[in-house]
Order: sequence, then structure tokens, then C-alpha cells
Amino acid sequence: MSRILVVDDEPLIVEMIEETLLSDDHEITKAYSGEEALSKLNQELPDLVLLDLMLPGMDGYEVSRQMQADARLNHIPIIMLTARSAAADRVAGYERGADDYITKPFDADELLLRVRAQLQHLNREDRSELTGLPGSRVVQAEIEDRTADPDEEWSIIYVDIDRFTAYNEIYSFAEGDKLIRQAANCLKKATEEQGNPADFIGHAGGDDFVILTTPDKSSAISELATQLFEGLVPEHFKPQDRANGYFTFVNHDGESVKMPLVKLAFDIVNNEPE
Repeated sequence: MSRILVVDDEPLIVEMIEETLLSDDHEITKAYSGEEALSKLNQELPDLVLLDLMLPGMDGYEVSRQMQADARLNHIPIIMLTARSAAADRVAGYERGADDYITKPFDADELLLRVRAQLQHLNREDRSELTGLPGSRVVQAEIEDRTADPDEEWSIIYVDIDRFTAYNEIYSFAEGDKLIRQAANCLKKATEEQGNPADFIGHAGGDDFVILTTPDKSSAISELATQLFEGLVPEHFKPQDRANGYFTFVNHDGESVKMPLVKLAFDIVNNEPE
């Protein structure tokens, strides 16, 4: 059973959607404004959001934009609901994070098909196909579970690859995938060697990783991962770039910029009860 948040200012539309989704055994939460939708999202995370575009006050565009800016919410798929059918409105919705778009009035069977498609895609996120590590949904669930008790010590290590976007553009996405797998292996090895037996590592997507450990282990894990990754990074660059210690990247202003070789970047959040 999946939890779906339905957001529309028309109660009859909400009731119709609820009836349709209940027939597919989904759990439904309802909101009738953008502000109420964000409040509900902060109370309990759904698996999917059906979001009306033309809401009074805060519209669906703004709700979607705020969801994309929030690390807790930006993995949740959004299906936009609207009476508009213009291509410009669809583009605007996609630019603000919508994953699909359905025009009102819509057929109940079409709605169910689109919902199922998004949920099937979401379920594939339980494990990253690229790294084999737990995916974004599992990462989020683990964070919520391990930080629920204020009396328990925990440490969240957020990891990404510095200058990865530039590397992708210069060396190709295929080479970028190899670099991500290399980072995953280094982080996994460092966590196994320097962490606790119950520590967790997940691949949140792209070049983003999350390690859940305890405050006394976070520095040692980060230091070993840095050492392992730095030892392997040169083999992912051309000989001339290795020798120079940088690669050349043309930015969006058309300027040629010398970029140092990629490295792991860490952001550590600890909870140490007094």
C-alpha cells in the first residue's frame, strides 16, 4: 500500500480522486491549499503527490519548487493536475520538479495508470542500479528511523564529489558513472573498516551518498574514504590532466577554467546528547 497526498482546492475533485485511488488500495491524505500541503508533508512523508496547479494563494508551481529545495522532499514524485493543456504550462511544471502531468477532466483509468507508473519507478529506488547500494527511499527511511530517538547518538555524513558536473561534461557521463562507482566502493570500504557493524551507507542519487554512523566514528570514516578515493582518482583522468593536477573546463560564460581534480566532499551532522 502506498501513501498518496492529494492536493486540490475543489472538494469534489479530491473525493473523486480519493475514490479512484482507494480502489487500488492506496492510503490517501488530503490537502486543499498549497500551505496545507506543505504542512501535511512536514507531518508525514507520502510516496507520491497529486498536485493541482491552480491553487489559491500558494499555487502548485510554488509547492513543487519548495519540495525540490527540501532534501527531505525532493525525491517524492509529483503528478501535476490542471485544467490547462498548453505546452508552456507543462514545461513550467516540469521545470519546477513535476514528474508527470494530467489534464482535468481526466479518466479514472488513466489516473491509475500514471500513478502506478510513478510508484513503480519509485520502488526501483530501493536500490541503486549503478552502485548496488540502498537507494533514496531507503536512505530517507533510515535517516528518519535512526534520528527518531533524541537520546541516541547519531552522525549523518553527507558526501558528494566536488567538481563532478564539470568532470561529466568533459569526460562523458559513462566516465562519470565509473567515478561514482569508485566513490561508492571507497565509502563502503571506509565504513566497514572504521565504522560500527550496524552503520549504514546509501546512494541518494547522482554523486550524493549518505553514511549513518556515530559521532566517534565519523571523522575516521571520512579520512579513510578521502585517502582511498584520492589514491584512485588519477586513473580517471587523461595523462596530461594527471600531470597538470587539473583539467580545463569551459563555463557557461564561455571562459576556460582550470579545475583541480575531483575529490570527495563531506558535510557531517552530529547529535551528541548531553
